[in-house]
Amino acid sequence: METEKLLSIILAVFVALFIAVFQYLWKNKERSQLDYWLSFFRFTTIFLILLLFINPSLKNNNIELIKPNLLVAVDNSKSIKYNSQNEVVQNIVEKIKKDSELNNKYNISFFGFGKGLYPLNELNFEENQTNLSFPFQEFSKLYKTSSSPVILISDGNQTVGNSVEFVNYKSPVFPFIVGDTTVFEDIYISQLNVNPFAFINNQLPVELFINYTGSKPITKNLNVYHKGTKVYSEQFQFSKSQNVKTANLFLSATTKGTQFYTATIDQLENEQNTQNNTKNFSINVIEEKSKILILTAIVHPDLGMLKKAIESNKQRTVTTSAILNFKGNINDYQLVILYQPTTLFKSVFAEINQKKLNYFVISGRSTDWNFLNSIQSSFSKKISSELENYRPIFNANYAAFLSAEIDFSNFAPVEDRFGEIAFSVPFQSILFQKIGNIETEKPLLATFENNNQKSAVLFGENSWRWRMNSFVENKTFERFDGFFAGLIHYLVSTDLKSRLNVTVNPIYYANEIIQISASYLDENFNFDNRSKLWLTVSNEESKFIKKIPFAALNNRFVVELPTIPFGEYNYTVSVENTDNSVSGSFKILPFEIEAQFTNANNQLLKKISNETKGFTFYNNQEQNLIDYLKKDERFKSIQKNTISKTPLIDWKWILGLIVLLLSLEWFTRKYYGKI
Repeated sequence: METEKLLSIILAVFVALFIAVFQYLWKNKERSQLDYWLSFFRFTTIFLILLLFINPSLKNNNIELIKPNLLVAVDNSKSIKYNSQNEVVQNIVEKIKKDSELNNKYNISFFGFGKGLYPLNELNFEENQTNLSFPFQEFSKLYKTSSSPVILISDGNQTVGNSVEFVNYKSPVFPFIVGDTTVFEDIYISQLNVNPFAFINNQLPVELFINYTGSKPITKNLNVYHKGTKVYSEQFQFSKSQNVKTANLFLSATTKGTQFYTATIDQLENEQNTQNNTKNFSINVIEEKSKILILTAIVHPDLGMLKKAIESNKQRTVTTSAILNFKGNINDYQLVILYQPTTLFKSVFAEINQKKLNYFVISGRSTDWNFLNSIQSSFSKKISSELENYRPIFNANYAAFLSAEIDFSNFAPVEDRFGEIAFSVPFQSILFQKIGNIETEKPLLATFENNNQKSAVLFGENSWRWRMNSFVENKTFERFDGFFAGLIHYLVSTDLKSRLNVTVNPIYYANEIIQISASYLDENFNFDNRSKLWLTVSNEESKFIKKIPFAALNNRFVVELPTIPFGEYNYTVSVENTDNSVSGSFKILPFEIEAQFTNANNQLLKKISNETKGFTFYNNQEQNLIDYLKKDERFKSIQKNTISKTPLIDWKWILGLIVLLLSLEWFTRKYYGKI
């Protein structure tokens, strides 16, 4: 207890004693036992009241020992099992769990990873993909402040995601590389670059990279097949020094729809891994290309973002023009984007309304809202002079077309004039406004249809930051550009009655989950969860046919195909009791991507180990790894002192006792006539 509080308690004793004596005993020559009792009651009451004000407490010095984190990330993919390393991995995990000295030094957490990351409950080695960089991205978010070394137990073979050598992880990484690092003679197609879209009767460029691992000079043929027919062949010579060849070829796109191709390099004698000799790819052949016009009266970074995001889909071309300089024919474009329109856009709006062209309005600080409210009647905004920042919130119930959440809640805000938005036509919001910490259901990005026109409006500028936010989070522009492509595809489409939309990948692997999703709208273009959708899948060669119902999930219809044989399949999605249906095709390949690796890849893991000042370990070095971590002086427990105060009195009991003493004193005095 503090000296100051102790002196205050002593003083309170004397003050209470002085008052009690002065009131009942001082100058009282006929003192009785009753006077002494009343004096005691008064002394105790006053002392307790003063004690409540003093509130004495004891200081407790709590010492907490914070151990450093040790994160164990275990590769739970099929490649571990294919290379017979599952027992090795299980043994090292068990040794780490059972080593008491290591567990006393570190706070150890176990994670499994494949395509994603999760707490490790069991090892089954059933993951179909391996993303080596993803665990480090997640660890950087989860453990921001403390040093958190990582034991990465893996064969080093990666199938998806960014290369692990570019990971910026601040704590040491200790790779434990399982599998044989011996390099066997192998020839394989390492990479294939192709535009997934082509226009009918055009030549489609394809680029393939062929790698050879070996010392003997060899000559091998590269063949490309389409529907079992060889459409291209080229011979290549390899040697120890010339071990990489590039094939550049052109394929003719003569048939509309999804076309499947297979590229194959001839096998080596006694080649252990032949699965990587083949690459399958698909091309969606379309009949025409969409042309999009962006008109603006100002210069802004959003314009460059719009052009890059839209043209990431090669079937779209964008023309950007200042409104005063535009001399072209607006009829040549399937969509007109009006960026921050002012009175200069009057003639353009008149032509758009007259010819029923689809348009997309983006507003901002330079927008003339008085003009925009008067030139069209679909929406309006009562603005003030104040500017406001609006953060985007994704609307999971949006159903006009299939769209995906791309972490909009973490995106930067857009800026626009503050005001109330009103629509005079039915509309759907893809994004809602978040103002400060308040989430609203007011539209930020909305679409609507009126008089055979498709339109959209984004209430805010600086959406270029969204594309950058998406890149920082995902290390690629693909997710944002894919979201934007869905919006543009909806706006350029002239099929206003397309109420049924289906999303199907052209190629699946036999070991992955085959999921198909669809969206179906009622006559008012609202999601219709009462409808019943069916998927019919058939294969002409095997006479296979299967009909499966869709399940409604989060304003979409989703179906997962059970295990079916590999091959090329036709599908039809139909709506029960209606004429609406969508047909297409997809291919299931007999390819286990995790089975293409016959040995461990230690080069990438060595790089991240060196860059983070870690150390690399191999098979049969489990104890060396554990001993190294025990002795590593960089990771020490931190002693944290916390001072807490514990009150010595319970004010509720003291207050009750004061009331009791005052009551006793009053009733006693009343009884004996001393009041």
